Amino acid sequence: MLSEAQDVPSTHAALAFRAYGVAKSGRSQREQEAEVFAILAARLRAAIRDAAPMAAIRAAADAHRVFVTVESIVLDPVSTLPRDLRLNIASVARRAVKEVNSDKPDLDFLAAIAEDFAAGLGARQRTDR
Repeated sequence: MLSEAQDVPSTHAALAFRAYGVAKSGRSQREQEAEVFAILAARLRAAIRDAAPMAAIRAAADAHRVFVTVESIVLDPVSTLPRDLRLNIASVARRAVKEVNSDKPDLDFLAAIAEDFAAGLGARQRTDR
């Protein structure tokens, strides 16, 4: 079985895995994506309130992972999003990564970006119903 799975292109395997996760959760992919950004924003806001430097480091690392992933996903040729939207999202994600990699990342700025993504995904979800 595992040897047969190796014949499946990795992009298709990733899409199948994502589809399985969405079906299993009972929530749409858009709802799950909105939740990821809401959780990230909450972690960043909590790190702002927390005086411990490690909280900021962890929140920045989370932001880095999320925004690098977002940029990679939207620039993937199999993305079904319109080209202009993909480029705009990639641009925002790239700016967020640049901020995370700065000497003293602006966690408030990063949280605002995450909140905007969460709101946009949530708004679109509400209008799709």
